[in-house]
Parts: sequence; C-alpha cells; structure tokens
Amino acid sequence: MPKTDAPYHVLCVDDEDFLLDISKLFLEREGDFKVDTALSASEGLNKQLDTQYDAIISDYEMPGMNGIEFLKEIRKKDISIPFIIFTGRGREEVVIDALNNGADFYLQKGGDPKSQFAELKSKLEHAIRQKKAEGILQQEREQLLSIFDSLEQMVYVSDPLTYEILYVNKYFRNFLNRDVIGKICYEEFQNKKSPCEFCTNTVILKNKPEPYSWEHFNAVYERYYSIVDRIIQWPDGRDVRLEVATDVTETKRALDELNAAYEEIASSEDELKHQFGEILESKEELRKSEERYRSVVENVQDVFYRSDNQGNLVMASPSALAMFGYDSLDEIIGKNIADSFYKDRSERDRLMEILHEKGQVYNFEAYLVKKDNSPIYVSTNAHFYYNEDGSIAGVEGSIRDITRMKKASNALRESEELYRFLVEHIEDGVFIVQNDIVVFCNNKFAEIIGYTRNEILGTPMFQYISPEYRDELIWRCHTTDEYEVILESYETQFLHKDNTTGISVLLSLRIGEYKGKHACIGTIHFAEGICELVEHSLRESRAMLNAILQESPIPQFVIDKNHRVLYWNQALSKYSGIQSHEIVGTSKHWRAFYPEPRPCIADIILERKEDDLETWYKGRAKKSTLVQDAYSSIDFFPHLGNKGIWLYFTGALLRDSDGEVWGALETLEDITEQMMNEEGLKQANKKLNLLAETTRHDILNSLTVLTGAMDLIKDEIRDLDVFSYMVPVEKALDTIYRQILFTRDYQNLGVTAPVWQSIPTLIEEQVRNNIPEHVTLITDNIDYDLYADAMLGRVFFNLIDNSLRHGLTVSEIRISGKEEHDALIIVYSDNGTGIEEHMKSKIFDRGVGSHTGYGLFLIREILSITHIKIQEIGINGKGVIFELVVPSGFFRHHEFIP
Repeated sequence: MPKTDAPYHVLCVDDEDFLLDISKLFLEREGDFKVDTALSASEGLNKQLDTQYDAIISDYEMPGMNGIEFLKEIRKKDISIPFIIFTGRGREEVVIDALNNGADFYLQKGGDPKSQFAELKSKLEHAIRQKKAEGILQQEREQLLSIFDSLEQMVYVSDPLTYEILYVNKYFRNFLNRDVIGKICYEEFQNKKSPCEFCTNTVILKNKPEPYSWEHFNAVYERYYSIVDRIIQWPDGRDVRLEVATDVTETKRALDELNAAYEEIASSEDELKHQFGEILESKEELRKSEERYRSVVENVQDVFYRSDNQGNLVMASPSALAMFGYDSLDEIIGKNIADSFYKDRSERDRLMEILHEKGQVYNFEAYLVKKDNSPIYVSTNAHFYYNEDGSIAGVEGSIRDITRMKKASNALRESEELYRFLVEHIEDGVFIVQNDIVVFCNNKFAEIIGYTRNEILGTPMFQYISPEYRDELIWRCHTTDEYEVILESYETQFLHKDNTTGISVLLSLRIGEYKGKHACIGTIHFAEGICELVEHSLRESRAMLNAILQESPIPQFVIDKNHRVLYWNQALSKYSGIQSHEIVGTSKHWRAFYPEPRPCIADIILERKEDDLETWYKGRAKKSTLVQDAYSSIDFFPHLGNKGIWLYFTGALLRDSDGEVWGALETLEDITEQMMNEEGLKQANKKLNLLAETTRHDILNSLTVLTGAMDLIKDEIRDLDVFSYMVPVEKALDTIYRQILFTRDYQNLGVTAPVWQSIPTLIEEQVRNNIPEHVTLITDNIDYDLYADAMLGRVFFNLIDNSLRHGLTVSEIRISGKEEHDALIIVYSDNGTGIEEHMKSKIFDRGVGSHTGYGLFLIREILSITHIKIQEIGINGKGVIFELVVPSGFFRHHEFIP
C-alpha cells in the first residue's frame, strides 16, 4: 500500500491479549497503520465513540458480546467503516452471518502465521482503499447530480437498450409532478406504446461519446425543445443515454411570428403598390404585430441579433447586456461579431461556411467572450436575411448561454474518466463474466495470468482456471442465487498463458449485475507472509518480563482487564502456598488473602471504584504520592504464616504505550516485624507516659507543698538579710514548675501518627479565639492542609503567645501562604519590636528566652516530625517574620479534600 502522511488508524478487538500484541506489531511495523486494541467488544464500542477509525478487525468468539453482535452495533452507527472478522471459528453459517451483516471480509485463524497475518494486512488495505474509492466516487456522483438539479433545463438518464428511466433532475421532476424513475421513457414522455420513431439512441450509440443536437416538438406537452443527447457511463458500468432538453417554445414562436410577419409583408408588396388604401387599413394591425415582435425580442432570455454582410452587429435584444456584461446596447451595436465576441475567430468562419452551404444552422456551439474577457459557452441558431432585391443582407439568429450545462457535461466526463482510471489502476485483478464469457477485465487481471486484455475478452472464463479447481467453481457460479457472495479470499490456482504454470491467488467472487444483465464479478490478488522476526522478538520480550516478575523477591501478581491472573511470582507462591499454575488464568487471586471471595485492592482500582476502598479497607487505604492511580493499605492476615502476617500492599494500574489501561499490579511487603516493633514501642511509650504522668503529678504536689511552705516562712521572716536568701529558692521552684508543665506538652509530641489538618480551621481555633480586640488579624492565601503532628495547633498558639508577650507594640498579625519551588511557605509576621540579631540563631534552643524558653523550641520539635522547617528573617525594630517551609507531599489545597 502506498505510504501516506498519516497512517491508517485501525481498531483491533480480541479477548486474547497476546493476539492483539502480535497483530499490533505486524500491522504497525511498516508505518502504514496505527493500531488501537481492545480486549472486548464493549471496550471496542467505547473506543469507537471517541475515535474515528479507518477500519475495525474483530474476533468472533468473545465473552459478553461476540464479533457478529459487535458488527451489528458498529453498523448501526457507521454503515461504511470497513469491518473484518478474524477468528478461529470456520463454520459456514458464521461466515454467511458475518457477510450478511455487513462484514467486508472474513478471515480464519490457524495455519501458517506468516501468510495468515499477511492476508489480514492485504484484506485490510484492500477494504480501506475500496471504501475510500467508493466514497470518492459517490461524492463525485452526488456533486454531478447536484449540478444537474441546479440547471433550469430538463435532464434525464435512461437505458438505451431497455428505455428504463434511471434519473430525472429536479427541474424536470417539478415539471412532471410525478415519479417516473424505473418507468419507460417513451410511455412517460411521449405517451406512446413503442419506441419513438425519432429516437436518437442508435445515433448516439454509434457515435459515442460525441453529443447529438436536435430540435423536437413534444405534442404531449405542446412545447418545442432544443435537445443535446450523448452516451455516458453509469456508476454500474453500463452505457446510458443522457439528455439535456431546453424549452425554446417562446423563442420558436417569436421567430415563427417574425417569419410570418416578413412573409406577410413580402406577399403583400405588389398589392400595396395598387391598394394604398388597404395599407392604411392594415397599418394598425402591422403596428400591433411589430409591438408583439418587439416585446418578444426585448423580453426573451436568449439573445436575438442581426449582423450585416461585413459581420457588424446592427441589432440585438436587451438580453445581450446581461449575457455579455455590457451596460447599454450603444456599446455593442456596430462591433464586429468575429473580432469582439468570438474567442476563436475560426469558429465564426466555420459558422459562415455552414450557412453558405445549408442556408441555416442549428445548435452551433462556440466559445464567446464577455466584456471582461471571461469565456461563455453558447449554442446559436442562425440564418440569412435578405434585401428587397433578394440579395443577402446579413445574418440573424438567437444565442443561448449553455455554460452551466457544458460544465456539468465536463464534470460528468471527468467522473467517468476517474472511475475508469481507478478500475485500471487498482492492485487487484478485476473481471466480469456473463454466460461463462469474459466481458470485462482490467489490465492487472490480464497481467497476472500472462495475457493482454484483447486476448481474454470474449473467451470462456473457466479455461484460465487450473483443472483441479475448475469444476467446483463452475458448480458454485451456476448454482448460486442472484446478488450473493460466492467466495471470499478463496485460495485457488489460475493457469498462466503457457498452460503449465499454476498461479496461486486469493479469489473473491460474487453475483451481481453488469449492463442490466446477470454477471459474475470477481477479483484476484497475491498474498504476502508475516515476518518471523516479529514473533521471535515478541517471545523474547515476554520471556524477559516473566523472568523479571518471577525472580523478584517482592510478592506480586498481575491481572488483566477481566480480572484474570496473568502473573503470579514465586515469592507470592511461597507466602500464599498457592502455586502459579493453580491460579494463572483464573480470577481467584483472593484465595491467597481472604477466606471468602472479595475484591483485592488491584480489582477496585482497575474498575475505577475508589469509593469502594472505604467499604473494604475502612479508611486504611491511602492514595500513593509517588505513583499515579495507585493506592496502598496495611492489614493483618491471620491465616498466613504460623500466627498471621501484617502486609503492606499497593495496587497500581498498568498502561500501554498509548496510555490505555490493560491491567493492574499488586505488590506486597511483610511488615509483621515492623508492626510488632511499633506495638512494643507503643506499649513502652504507654508505660513511660503513665510513669511520667504519675511522677509529674507527684512532683507538682510536692512543689505545691514547697511553695506553700515558702509563703509561710516569708511571712515569719523579719530580717531582710535572711529574706534575700529566699529569692533564689523561689526562682528555682518557679523554674521547676515551668519545666514540669513543658514535659506535659512534650510528652504528647509524636505519640500519634501525623494527620492532614486545615490551616484555616487551626487559625480560627488557636489564633482568633486568643488575640485581644486591639490586635488585627490578616490572612491571605492560607487555604491549605498540612500533614503534621496532631499538636500543630500549638505552633500557631505559641507564635501568637510569643508576639503578645515579647512584641510589646503589636497591633497587627499577618499569616499568608505562597508556593515556591515545589514547597509551601507559610509566613507569620507582626508589627512589634522584633528580635535582636544576636538572638536569632538561639531563639529555638530549649530554655532560651525571657519567659520559659520552651515555646519556640516546642514549635520546632512539632514541625520537624514531618520535615517542616522554621526560621526567623525579620528586622529588629520592625516586627518578627517567621517562615515555615513545608516540603512537597506534605501540603495540599484545601478544596481537594475528598
């Protein structure tokens, strides 16, 4: 097939993915095709809705909807798209069913793959080319008929042998006001029981494709017509009669009246010399006659003209202005007709030769030119007019514009030539047989079997078929009903011209009609093989993929779009106790994890039912931040191992090179030891927290006792020197109290796993509810969620507390967000006194500060759990500016929360 700028786009549907792979590889290897694949007919229908394919290849036996049902659905939407059934089912009823429902070809799988896929490619190319050629021919035919329908002449097509009417244009249909297609022309147009005696069929058949022009008076319609007949070729190949008839009744009557007036004047000339009185009496009648003549001349659409003996125009009807593009008759009167109006002066000379020979001329066709020098094609009728002495005075006649009719005729001729070109240049051999005789064949057919066309035409067809196939083909042709497919890509042998060499071809044969008669129409072509290298490469690729999956230490399995297991590696066999041969090809992979049938995480994401994850995994399934369309979860499987196993498992979609999902992968990781360590750590933390709570409670009680005792002692001391000794003791007790309170907050840090938290909600709870009325809070672009420790609210609370305690002049606090370099930066600022430069590097250290020294230290510890960094970049004297830098993956837009 010739290369095109863009490959043909083909959809291949089969429930066997490896057949789809090899078909795609073969068809795409030369760049002629781009192949989309689907593992079911329903998937194919969905793809066909979104994509305009040039052809469809489909298996027959598929689950849910078979190939014939798929074909019927396609034909409901697109009657013309080529459709090939490619299947291992070879029953005759399946073949008949496929072809009856509109399949272009039916190919059976099996046998030699090389020739099998080559035949598929050949059929695909042939079907696409044929459909495109049919579309072009149909479009040209519709354009041609549209041109005919726009003409204001009567146009019809009939069979010159049967007189059957095949086509009538819109103008003629409106005139007849009845349907005449399929009826007999002489019955409908002439009201006769037998062919007309003036019929021109014999003339135009003899002189085809030359046109024949003539005039006729139709007694049925009582109208005069100027007619052009010719033989053209109809789309089915037969010769038909095309007739274009122009109503010239009014022109004819005007000319008859004009001639009658001249004859009346001539016959009355002698009498008028002696009877002047009678002339006066008839003067009024003559005036009326002239008025009728002038009215006809001035209003006729055709141009009526007169020229003198030198060919100069002496009179023209007003219609000449519109026809030739002039503004007034003064511009053209006096012009030489040959010099001013004829594109080729020799045509005028030829017209004059005919006039001198016959005295008149009818339907003489010539190219004239308008004022702007653009061409116009006309048909003219002309004769001599005479002086009183009988000498020739000049030429008079009528001119009709037939440009549109001529263009239509040329378009029809070009369409015929294109159709003939396509048949002669098609790559398949084409032949037509009637009564066992070859009545048509193209050059390709003759070339294949070593003959010329002239040697084949008119000879018995079956002499060119090898004897071992001859009887069967004769029997098939003679016993097949009309308009039925006899053979489709039937392997047979034709005989070369040397009568010894057998030529292996694929023969397609059907019964049809040619030139109105029963005929066998056939095509033959050679087939080519598929490259074995493709199969070898495909086997190597599959072996490599299988080795990678099988040798992986990570337990994993792969399912296709039908949830059938394609791969089940050795690591998973060891964990589950189920060998790959037991599970591959089934949909029972759930057996490895659950006692009853239920979907795995791979099944849920393959069906795109993410909402079901909550039903089956109770909030434990999380969307992956690294892999698109992947979800992970953790669960305990009590029947795995000796005492059960904790597994961390991830399901991800698998896509082909075109981005189409073809299956899903699930990987598993044994985290039992990790979970046991975490559980032990939780128990240890629980005990430590309990000990800390008890110890803190006891220490606080002891501090309460000491503080109370100090108050009592101070009340009893009167010596100021002794009283001064109590001051550092009081400070020490206060420091111990603040440290104990800090341990209560620090104890809860990191106890629970980080969670997503809304910044607007935290600010509402921790900031707005804790700032005094004289401080204004401004927020900007904070509609984010952060993944952080549950104590994230204390960060904002402590920042507010820090501003109010140390900012002194704070009247405005601002919190804003911005994204830079894949990170989110949250900026907290106030308009207070700020922080001195030498303190900026120390403020996050524990115990540094004018109060407890634990507020900013706790903030840094809370944020560091999820890798959020904090720094102060403000200018001393102009307020503080804290930047919280949140890395990618630990923030998201608030509106995207599920």
